[in-house]
Amino acid sequence: MNIRRAGQVLLEVALPLYGIASTPERRHYWKNLSLWRSAKLLSAVFFILSSVAFIMDLFAAKDPFPLGAVLVMAAVFGGLNVLFVLAELRHPALLFPVLIVILGAIFVFLKLPRKRHPSREEIVQRTIFDTSCLITVILLSYRLFLSFTTTEGVTHVQLQTELSFAHAIQNTLVPPIAHKDSLLEIYGRTLPSEMVGGDLVDVVIMQDSTMAYLADVSGHGIPAGVLMGMVKTAMRQGASMRQSLPDLLDGVNGVLPAVKEPHMYATLAGLKFERNSGGETKAEYILAGHFPLLHYRKSANDVMRCGMEQFPLGLLPGVSYNSNCRMCGPGDLFAIMSDGLTETEDAKGEEFGLARVEELLLRLADKPLPEIFESVIAAVAHHGKQQDDRTLLLLRILPRA
Repeated sequence: MNIRRAGQVLLEVALPLYGIASTPERRHYWKNLSLWRSAKLLSAVFFILSSVAFIMDLFAAKDPFPLGAVLVMAAVFGGLNVLFVLAELRHPALLFPVLIVILGAIFVFLKLPRKRHPSREEIVQRTIFDTSCLITVILLSYRLFLSFTTTEGVTHVQLQTELSFAHAIQNTLVPPIAHKDSLLEIYGRTLPSEMVGGDLVDVVIMQDSTMAYLADVSGHGIPAGVLMGMVKTAMRQGASMRQSLPDLLDGVNGVLPAVKEPHMYATLAGLKFERNSGGETKAEYILAGHFPLLHYRKSANDVMRCGMEQFPLGLLPGVSYNSNCRMCGPGDLFAIMSDGLTETEDAKGEEFGLARVEELLLRLADKPLPEIFESVIAAVAHHGKQQDDRTLLLLRILPRA
């Protein structure tokens, strides 16, 4: 155990609240824990901190506080410390005001008039009363703490197991893409907003063509991971049968409604490249509920938006899809991205948008694809906080050898 870890353990022992929110993961957990689910914990805090009033009364046994005041202050101490815990977990800016109120309550309690020179019998009775109350509140708080840790502990383990399983699914389905052959150079990655995202990016290399696509699956977690697996399997199966992009999406859309939850769907943007005998490269593109992909044309030094309005996959059965084609030359660059990138908002609520990506492509078109990727992601990150998965797939046409 290193010195830093040892210091953290000592802080967690000395300051329990530090242990509760000492890491980003812990802060995220407590911030998203509902008040209803944390009721047992807050009740335990109330009872354990209400004991302060009884302890103070025990120390003042020869000059006891009024019995009613002890009970009132027990409730006040417990309630204020519940507010302190809530401030620590949800609104740290309120910690100092709540602490001032707690110290003020202690000061008022100490200034209350006491009964001077009580009889021995009265001291014994008060001692028995305070001790009984102490034992009661400690047992209650212990039972509530135990109940909270067992119920929430099981829930947390189940959640972590699900997240780990979904994360493993995503690592298998969506590995980083870096490929280069005689036709194309390809680079792409997805940056999930959480441990498990809903974006799928894939490239299928065939003997006479190459297919690349990005699918944005609704939702997160295991359901989204399962749907991603279905989409990837169906797309690769269709590609192996040499289906055209419209036929491929028709088939995917036909099978998805029966194997998913009704509210789930997937948007998709896809490209298929073929080079004819004359050396020209044809790019067939298709969109299903997705915004336009971008085509940088090296010969004209401009960026064209390739878009079409069609329904997402799995939303409506029986829908037919169409594709368009573009001719492209060496040095041309295609960019497919998810809305988590373009819809990133700054402090004023302005989205990053496609126009900024177009400007970056024009300026960086001749740079290595990983450098273009990092530049775009850095610009988006500088523009605003990540709220959704950010995925970018770049494809460059290479000159014929």
